Amino acid sequence: MSSRIQLKYLFEDKPYDPAVEPSDYDALDFVSAGCHLYGKILWPDGSFAADRPCVILLHGFPGAARSDDLAYALCRIGCVVVVPHHRGAWGSEGKYLVSNCIQDALALADWARSPAFCRQYRVDARAVFLAGHSMGGNTALNAGRTLPWLRGLILMTPFDPTRALRDGHPETLHRLLPEGDILRSDGLDAIFDDIAAHVDSWQFERAFAEVRTQNLCCVTGRLDEIAPGEQMVQPLWQKLRAAQTPAIHRLLELPAGHGLCGSRIALIRFAAQFIADALAEE
Repeated sequence: MSSRIQLKYLFEDKPYDPAVEPSDYDALDFVSAGCHLYGKILWPDGSFAADRPCVILLHGFPGAARSDDLAYALCRIGCVVVVPHHRGAWGSEGKYLVSNCIQDALALADWARSPAFCRQYRVDARAVFLAGHSMGGNTALNAGRTLPWLRGLILMTPFDPTRALRDGHPETLHRLLPEGDILRSDGLDAIFDDIAAHVDSWQFERAFAEVRTQNLCCVTGRLDEIAPGEQMVQPLWQKLRAAQTPAIHRLLELPAGHGLCGSRIALIRFAAQFIADALAEE
């Protein structure tokens, strides 16, 4: 296991040491396609002196469900955690589209391994992870499939927005989209049309060729009626299970709904162990 992170602090505060720079956070103001994305950046205390992993934690649709418990837990064990709001969401500039979310994630991932970012936050450019919940899982997967240098992908009840359209049930997607009324966009029809235009390219199983050699973990909820694992994840996972690859591939089903609200501790333990094991592959 990598000594760069300390799993014993996953659910425990580190003892105060006045000689060590404290853990803290700052506002995120990152420009993607000319639009300012806002959020926060968390970093661990100074005892994690160098070679820190970085996790970019991507929100779902419309972004009301947050994973701050995961963000702070990963920070405590030694990760730098970037928590952005996508274009058009929660004060960030620009218009919300699923394709824009993927572009935002690509830009953030490149920034996280830039010399300036790595120097400022003491990040290891070879240890960047993308993590996402729900639509954020779609964002992480479809951005990550074009970033072979990523250390790993963490998908939490990932939602494949193309699934209902491919199954001939566009009304299912239409029922979910009104949650996006709070987003700044060109309207729900524009968001629907953006998804429809990428039906072939975004479907999860199409990512197999690119992610088969990447470290990837996925958490599904047994009670999830929005993104049931057997529909969203299993078509890809069956291919990954049969693949001959040294990459870490892990799937966990928890007795919880879409937000994994009753199983957050299990989720955090699973994601942290995955990161630790991925970092151990030096």
